Amino acid sequence: MSRIKRASEPEKTVELMLPLNDMAHLFNAPGLAPWSPGPLEALGISGVEYLLGQLHLDKQRQRAGTLTILLPTEKASEVSIEQITGALRRYAGWRIERERRELRNTNRYGLKVTGFAIAMLVVCLALSSLFASDLTEWMSPLIRKTCEYGFEIIGWVILWHPIDVLVFAPVAIRARISALQALASVNVVICADTPRARPCQ
Repeated sequence: MSRIKRASEPEKTVELMLPLNDMAHLFNAPGLAPWSPGPLEALGISGVEYLLGQLHLDKQRQRAGTLTILLPTEKASEVSIEQITGALRRYAGWRIERERRELRNTNRYGLKVTGFAIAMLVVCLALSSLFASDLTEWMSPLIRKTCEYGFEIIGWVILWHPIDVLVFAPVAIRARISALQALASVNVVICADTPRARPCQ
């Protein structure tokens, strides 16, 4: 049963948090260590890839606004928030440009294969009609029906590829762009892994 949220209820916020053993792991994947308690070492991925995985298709996290990076106490004081924020935005900006270029290329490719698929559909439907006509009465009924329905099915199956390219592939690309835009807009906060040792910047 659906639950209607009252106006007085505060909107639930989702924190965007990234634990790092080393600031270099933000952009460079650490060595794979499944026994490690840290998610990056256990998965063998960089911090930005971990964050993009959390932001992908998650509108609540995309609205988080703040990224809290947890670092060991001795390393937290060595980090410049301005440099990290600038690096994240440059990285996201280049990735967004690449994804938009891929989106344009996908649309161009989709239009090209659509013409070929439509031509093949016409040919297959013509062959299907040929086997359904009186011109092939001399053939075995089993072969006629097989060819009639077979060519019709083949024609429509060929048309599926351009539909996939033009309709579904762009959805995945735009989802990646949304995650990158959210990453580029966050405010970075650096905290020590032991909160009492050093407050967040």
